[in-house]
Amino acid sequence: MSSSKSGRRSRPFAAAAFLALSAAVLTSCSDGGGTALDGAGQGSNLVGYEHTQVGKEYWVTMPEMSNHSGKPLTVLSAEIAHVPAGLRVTGYRVVSAGAGGHVIGVIPVGVTADNARPHKGSSIQIKAHDSSDLYYEARVKVTGAVHSDLTNCRYEYRQGSTTYHEDIGCDTRIRLGEALPVEG
Repeated sequence: MSSSKSGRRSRPFAAAAFLALSAAVLTSCSDGGGTALDGAGQGSNLVGYEHTQVGKEYWVTMPEMSNHSGKPLTVLSAEIAHVPAGLRVTGYRVVSAGAGGHVIGVIPVGVTADNARPHKGSSIQIKAHDSSDLYYEARVKVTGAVHSDLTNCRYEYRQGSTTYHEDIGCDTRIRLGEALPVEG
């Protein structure tokens, strides 16, 4: 380090380290304000299932995702941000919509929708100005009476070297009721 006439030491190394760290933070994670994803118009629709049973588990589909930006992106993870009392999320998976399209709803674990197939991997790549045929499902266990909805689907994605968080509206109503006959 060098000395100045006033007896203070300048700190060029500290200033350079601060600038490098600031640049790394700015390129590795945003403030959460991503805007590239779109829920393909499904974010405001209410989906419901009023035949759940305490102790049983169900797959809850999350919105289909579209990238309306001019750059490709990779969705790294998804979660349902608001999980009400009486429900517990036990995991997430990526599912392929297949030829039949995106399944919307609540499906008992062990029952397979005709067109939905589990996909290997936990991330989803979406080209610029395109929609994905892959989507996330949350595995939800019913632990008691449920009086409010699963809401606010939160996605983490990387675009270039920056990671963003973006919420897409979703609303799934799960209530206890008479069990339906299960096929599959």
